Amino acid sequence: MSTTTRLRTGIVLLALWQAGPALWAVVSPDGFFGAFPTPDHAWVRLFPPYNEHLVRDFGLALAQFVPVAAVCVKWPEPVFVRAVLIGSLLFSVPHMVYHEMHVVRADDLVWQRLSLWFPIVLAGWLLYLTRSSRSRSGERSGLPPSGSGRR
Repeated sequence: MSTTTRLRTGIVLLALWQAGPALWAVVSPDGFFGAFPTPDHAWVRLFPPYNEHLVRDFGLALAQFVPVAAVCVKWPEPVFVRAVLIGSLLFSVPHMVYHEMHVVRADDLVWQRLSLWFPIVLAGWLLYLTRSSRSRSGERSGLPPSGSGRR
């Protein structure tokens, strides 16, 4: 599998990871608050009080990621890919840190950690792939890749 295919696949996974909760929070903020990720394991309602405006804004903030990720899937230029991955980490890392410091349900700890660490590990791996391709192309040295025609 090529690096470009890996990047595209990984970015699609990150976008889907954000799109599901985003759409749910925007369309049904009370449903999201009361039943995310499942009715039996509703993590969000453990942090009351309910605020429709805050939940909708959370969903819309997550939704911003999706069209930017779609651009990166269509045109996986390294600068775009790095920007979207860093953006993903700017949300995912503080989100994970908060939940690590505020564990509410010990019975959900494994699932919570998996759901919080997955986008961080994936984005980190994809960033590593962009660095590796940059090193191979000569871009790291500030020189254009050989055969580019620029002098």
